Amino acid sequence: MNPRNRLFLLIAAGAAVVIAAAVVLTMALNRPTEAPRPDPVAATVPVALKADGLPADFSIGVVMTFGQSGEPGTEYNRAAQGAVVAAQRFAQGGATVTLPTQNDQGTEDGARAAVGALAEQGVSGVLVASTGPQARAAAKAAEERGLPVILPYSEASEPTQTTWTTGPTSASVQAALGTALAGKSRVLLVSDGGQVPASVTPADTLTLEGFSDVSGLAQEAAIRTGDQLRPPAKDAPADAEGTRIANPADAVVVSAATPQRLARLVQALQSRDVSVPLVLPDGAITPAFASSLAELDGTASGQLVSVAPATGDAIALQQDAQGRGMSAFLSGIRLANGNPEIKNLTDDTPFSADAWAADARSHDAVVALVRAAALAGSKEPSKVAASLRTLSFGAGEGLAGPPLDFSQSQALTAEAIPVFASPQDLGLRPADENAPRLVWVPAPASP
Repeated sequence: MNPRNRLFLLIAAGAAVVIAAAVVLTMALNRPTEAPRPDPVAATVPVALKADGLPADFSIGVVMTFGQSGEPGTEYNRAAQGAVVAAQRFAQGGATVTLPTQNDQGTEDGARAAVGALAEQGVSGVLVASTGPQARAAAKAAEERGLPVILPYSEASEPTQTTWTTGPTSASVQAALGTALAGKSRVLLVSDGGQVPASVTPADTLTLEGFSDVSGLAQEAAIRTGDQLRPPAKDAPADAEGTRIANPADAVVVSAATPQRLARLVQALQSRDVSVPLVLPDGAITPAFASSLAELDGTASGQLVSVAPATGDAIALQQDAQGRGMSAFLSGIRLANGNPEIKNLTDDTPFSADAWAADARSHDAVVALVRAAALAGSKEPSKVAASLRTLSFGAGEGLAGPPLDFSQSQALTAEAIPVFASPQDLGLRPADENAPRLVWVPAPASP
């Protein structure tokens, strides 16, 4: 190589180094503020969580609708026990987190009173575990008092600087429903007081109001799907046979006002041998649905399709950061389950009674608020809220579910996806013969 060519090569190499350095510097300067995280995530995520800098006497208030009989707002009461798991994991790491809980009485006034009571107790933030109008009222009351508030199971009336939702957006849910119904051209809607999803355009609709009971509705639905024959007319000859409908429905969207009523519809459809997919847009992933379906002897199978972000137990089987985060969370559940001294949020029942249902959403809400307070070095609500607005979290910070970005009011970064019911016991939670056998997985379970 002659000296001139060698000089050109040296100049080009030097320019490449300068450009690479500039790119790295630009990325560093424009990267969103995040809590310190290991990169990559460790091969295992520890069960014990540390919170260096967390002030003493730190507490997060929880607002719930008390009840066990299907009262509106109680759908996620058992799921919300994931908050207890988070507190116990921090306790193992040397940080004390208390979770005072108030009943919103199932009303908006009760929700405002509950938040007021928690504020008087000096909580640094609020987790709203209810749904519906009372959840929105609680969020508004917390915002008015300057308390950071996270809603794992509901959406706030309007986005604010101190209010975050960690569930999927409505647009994400509608898109996932579209995916679940892809290729279906004759969708039958079966409803018991539920809302009609905006993205669903049914070819036919059946509502419970038009029938004397659920059995009658299910029978007609089975006829519309071609799984049952239409009986002969009353004035038909004695030897007349039933007829099968032309162009039967190729999917059924099932909607109900409560998870309990949804389970009743599903069981009735199954009892009539409806064989097409049953798409359940709302309420199916709640513990209340799983319990009710089991009590009615309904079947959890891949025929049942719902939509949700990837937060189920099956995520622990993934060989990635979120899989390790979920695995650590489930280990935390098993440890809490084995200690009879650990109670539920209302301190009236051992945690073990709800270990089967404790979820990642409530757990991750507590983790986020604790991390924000630790980084701020303060339990002052305004400082916790200001800290949280600058942060994003992942498995490296102890989350069990998808990453959360609190620089936006809709903190969940993952999209909702179709999930399929399975009766398989994954063996990841404590054995409980009384727990319903229903898990939601991102793909149909193998028979």
